[in-house]
Amino acid sequence: MHSSRHPDSAAMLVSRLRFPVVDIGYGVRAEVWLPGCRIFCRDCLAGHTWVFDESTRCGVEAVLDWLRELPADRIDGVTICGGEPTDRPVALCALIDGINTWRAGLTRPVDLLLYSGRSTAVLDERLPWLSASVDALVAERFEGRDAGSSGPASRRVVVGSALGMTRYAAAPFAADVTSCDSCGRPTPSADTTGRTVGTGRSR
Repeated sequence: MHSSRHPDSAAMLVSRLRFPVVDIGYGVRAEVWLPGCRIFCRDCLAGHTWVFDESTRCGVEAVLDWLRELPADRIDGVTICGGEPTDRPVALCALIDGINTWRAGLTRPVDLLLYSGRSTAVLDERLPWLSASVDALVAERFEGRDAGSSGPASRRVVVGSALGMTRYAAAPFAADVTSCDSCGRPTPSADTTGRTVGTGRSR
C-alpha cells in the first residue's frame, strides 16, 4: 500500500484492507481499518490498533484503487473502522468523498458504514459533514461489560440515507454486525422518527 504512484496530499494510516467480509455490516463487504486512537475505550476489542503507526501511511488514492479493483458485482458495502477513523478528519473526508464518487458509478447499491467511538454530539460539532456523508454511523464509546457483569454496552446507530434506513434501521442489523474495532455489536431499535434511529447494544 505504500505506493509512490500516489503522491496525493491526502494521506492516511491503513493497517488492513479486507474483502470479502460478511460480519461487519449488510451483505458482502470491503473493510478498511484505520489505525490510531486517542479515545482508549475501557474494553476496546482491538487495543493493538491504538498506535499511530507511521509505517502504514499511504495515499488515499491507493485505497480507492484497491476498491476499484474489487469485483463490482459482488460487493454490497464498505465498512470503515479502526482504531478511531475520525482522528484523521482530513484524510477521512478525502476517503469518504472518493468512496462516494466510486460507488455512484456502480450498478448495484453499495452502502458505506463507519464505526466511531466518539459521541454523536462530538462528531456533530467537529465533523458536521460526517453523518450525511455515510449511510450509517455507529457511534459512542464502547465501555464493554463491567467486571463480574454480563450487561452490554450501549452504542448509537445514526442513519444518513435512504439506503442506510433500509439496511440498518431494522433488527436484522444486530445479527449481521459483529465487533471489528473498539465498537461492539449495535442493535438499532425500530424507532426511525429522527436522524438517530436507535440505541445499540453490544455483545
